[in-house]
Amino acid sequence: LLHLFAYHFLYETGEATEIEFSLPGEGAVRRVDPATGELRAPGAVRHEGGRTLLRVTLSPGEAALFTVDRASAPEALEAPAVTTLAELTDWRIAVESWDAGEPELIVEDRGLGYETRELRPTTAVTKLESPSRALAPWKDLEGVGPDVSGVGEYVASFAVSAADIDGGRLVLDLGSTSGGLGSVRVNGSEPRGFDTSRPVVDVTDLVRDGANDLVVRVSSSLNNRLIARGYYDAIPDIGLMLANRQGVHQTVVRDYGLQGPVRLHRVG
Repeated sequence: LLHLFAYHFLYETGEATEIEFSLPGEGAVRRVDPATGELRAPGAVRHEGGRTLLRVTLSPGEAALFTVDRASAPEALEAPAVTTLAELTDWRIAVESWDAGEPELIVEDRGLGYETRELRPTTAVTKLESPSRALAPWKDLEGVGPDVSGVGEYVASFAVSAADIDGGRLVLDLGSTSGGLGSVRVNGSEPRGFDTSRPVVDVTDLVRDGANDLVVRVSSSLNNRLIARGYYDAIPDIGLMLANRQGVHQTVVRDYGLQGPVRLHRVG
């Protein structure tokens, strides 16, 4: 077996990159899901001069793992056809705004003539429901705004026919989650995570003929809330200090949340 790990590190481009790898020997190629170990079709494969040529498209930050079984007969493969079955544009959006809560006083007396007291920090979570039905960064969402960090929940539905979902893998492409971690649930399933650099989820076994319900949850960093609280105003900039200059840490309001476009594809 020959294993190939590929990683697209050119974040600055913002565009997917297509590349062809030339691997020694000939054999059957499979792409390995690093989260589940599932094997699936790798993309376009051809063989030439005793080598295996694998053509791959990767988004910025995306990683991929491939295995070449040189003990098996080589297979020439075309890149699988991709058909868009649905694009989800109508959403119910709510964001849990996370902020510092009131500290909790904990008093402990073990009967030894003294007592200990400590303050335990808490988190205040406020649910903000947006009247908007279209995806946008939280800072631009009505009812949310630039001061919010936390977790967003997005609810939508879509319909497919039995013919639509027959004969291929079903893949939910979230487009962009602004780099946030999250999960997907279809028809009340257990949550499934995704690669934040390429947020795509295999939902083949979850989608059914007819109407389907989708819930996407996406988290954020605390940056925007910390800006609103003035947290960075007292944090010295280490880079400036190393250059014998003075100043506080500078940051800007970030895009958070599911931005899409969200599409259901049939692959193969």
